[in-house]
Amino acid sequence: MNGAVERELKLAVPDAFSLARMEPRLDPYVAAPVALERLHTVYYDTDDLRLTRWGCSLRYRGGEGWTLKLPVPHEAGRMYRAEHVFPGDGSVVPPEALDLATAFVRGAQLRPVAELRTLRASRRVRSEDGEEIADVVEDDVHVVEGTRVVRRFRQIEIELAKGAPDEALDELAALLRDAGAGEPDPVAKNVRALGERATQSEIAVPPPKPRSPAREVMRAAFAASLERLVRQDPLLRLSANEDAVHDARVATRRLRSDLRTFRPLLDETYARELRERLRFLQDGFAAARDADVLLARIARHADLLASEDRERAGAILEALRGAREAAYGRMLAMLREPRYAALLQELVELVQRPPCGALADEPAREVVPEVVDDAWSALRKRVRRRSRPPSNRELHRIRIAAKRTRYAAEAAAPVLGRSAEKLASAVEAIQTTLGDQHDAVVACGTLRAWADDGAAAFAAGELTVIEQRAAAEGRYAWRKAWKRARRAR
Repeated sequence: MNGAVERELKLAVPDAFSLARMEPRLDPYVAAPVALERLHTVYYDTDDLRLTRWGCSLRYRGGEGWTLKLPVPHEAGRMYRAEHVFPGDGSVVPPEALDLATAFVRGAQLRPVAELRTLRASRRVRSEDGEEIADVVEDDVHVVEGTRVVRRFRQIEIELAKGAPDEALDELAALLRDAGAGEPDPVAKNVRALGERATQSEIAVPPPKPRSPAREVMRAAFAASLERLVRQDPLLRLSANEDAVHDARVATRRLRSDLRTFRPLLDETYARELRERLRFLQDGFAAARDADVLLARIARHADLLASEDRERAGAILEALRGAREAAYGRMLAMLREPRYAALLQELVELVQRPPCGALADEPAREVVPEVVDDAWSALRKRVRRRSRPPSNRELHRIRIAAKRTRYAAEAAAPVLGRSAEKLASAVEAIQTTLGDQHDAVVACGTLRAWADDGAAAFAAGELTVIEQRAAAEGRYAWRKAWKRARRAR
């Protein structure tokens, strides 16, 4: 399993085009003579094509073993996919591949869904100084069922070599089109082989509009968070990826917040119970993310200490690294629990067919302002009922209410426009300021545990002073953000 990113571009093949007859000189590149190869490929998926509909593919190819391809962000027309290769004889899907595909498959059985027999003509493209740039292939593909050919198509692929510049992809595409190749054709082979139903996303939701039913605003919010969560899953399994943990935590937090915000549109019992079931997922991601934040924060502040004190802080940082590693281990164990895959499947069904009440069918422009008002009212009450001065617990609750208001306003923005965007931006500033204040408070609590630890105690004391100062600043700074939020409201 290597996880290398495959960078490719596909082109249509007009009847008159032949890669074999193309001139070897593609200034400033040179194409090697044609090599021919016959390929036998079997694609695996669920009965409802979950892998394919998420832009993934799992194939077995004789002589190559198993390959799982997972999409990564790319520009329109290009295909950038992480390619994971597993050994095997084709008799059983490798468990490692199943694990990596968990969020897309979600416990469903995999079976062969398409068999392809391909005649491949390939030409290696190099620069004038001999550096490998890309492989250009022309595939004549026969989709077979038993002994019968049910579909046939041709396709050109340009796949960049490792180390080749990204711009070479477009340059080669232009040169091939000058030589007679067709327009960019981003459809993958397994999608083309499986037909139209393979192109339909599991959680596609049309952009909501003011006249749309209110349920469409809610579905779009759920879909965006679920998409974010599912896309992070393979990254979390492959490495201790801080960005992926952050995104997964935010996605889960948004889902729980939106289930509360849109509860008037949903079956109330269902919304409450699903929100509670999501708690274990949020807690697992939060523990890993909090460990990342705490380690990075104290390491950053330790760099401000005198050299001898930085050395004394080493034991503290080493303990925090151990705690981070343990939190990541628990998170990975959580991702392999059966209830995790079942919960993802339930979220897919929530986006597809949310259990709604009559209010969900009313126009969004009439209903959505009310749910944003409810979130704002909860925030305003938290602010008004705080003590003077507020406790750290009260500030944390204000922060949580600010996040809920932000998420509600962002969900409403397609319907309410610029006014909702301004409100979201304003309450985000409250969330950010109080988030830093809360992190400082947590750091102080962690550092106090080192008060009696000999050499590390002095460094812990110095670090505590830094964190206390940051916490004190946050206790006052958030009020300016609150004033701006009221104006935006």
